[in-house]
Amino acid sequence: MKSKTIANLLIMASILFLTACSDKTPKVNVIKKVNKSEMRAKQLAYIMNLPLAKTYPIIENKYTAPKVESYTNYSHSNNIEIVSYASYQPTQEIYETSNNNNIKNEIEANAKSFLGTRYVWGATGPTKFDCSGFTQWVYRDAGIKIPRVSRNQAKVGQYISFNNLKKGDMVFFDTKKRRTGKVCHVGIYLGNNNFIHASSSAKKVVIYNFNNKPFYKKRFLWGRRVINDDTHLALR
Repeated sequence: MKSKTIANLLIMASILFLTACSDKTPKVNVIKKVNKSEMRAKQLAYIMNLPLAKTYPIIENKYTAPKVESYTNYSHSNNIEIVSYASYQPTQEIYETSNNNNIKNEIEANAKSFLGTRYVWGATGPTKFDCSGFTQWVYRDAGIKIPRVSRNQAKVGQYISFNNLKKGDMVFFDTKKRRTGKVCHVGIYLGNNNFIHASSSAKKVVIYNFNNKPFYKKRFLWGRRVINDDTHLALR
């Protein structure tokens, strides 16, 4: 009898033990079905910083970007200044041309100030000159450095033909009895076929005209231009 009672007690204790262990429901991962329309609504609300609603309407149309006006409809401010470079005219060229004219006038005035000054071979001034000493002195007063003798002066600057001579150009001649084609005389062109030089035949500084003195026109070799746009230095 005692054996049956003990057995029953053991069975009841086992039942209570199993019941106590199964008091908590085991955790099970439940996969929740996601509504795509609801998810899109949540995403849009998050992006646009809108409060979330308890219920989400079904969104059927896709999101479209706001319309942007075309470039042709764009208008700029009237305060913007439009510069046309086609009408731009530099002033530097005008300044250089004016400056060159001033130098030419200065050379002419300096040369004429020595009219009548005595010619002496090898003299460099200021009370007496030979031909190249005279030209060197006049150009030096205008800030232009040239060599001492005529054959070297004939190598500096730009070559100029007779028909293209301008005031301020040097003019070179072969004045020897027998023509050699070599430079032996120099003067300064004044324009209108006039040139000034220290003449060995006249024994002084004089102005001659090529039309009135055909000898010099026949013996003319070339001219040299030493008045440039960007420099007053003429050295080789």
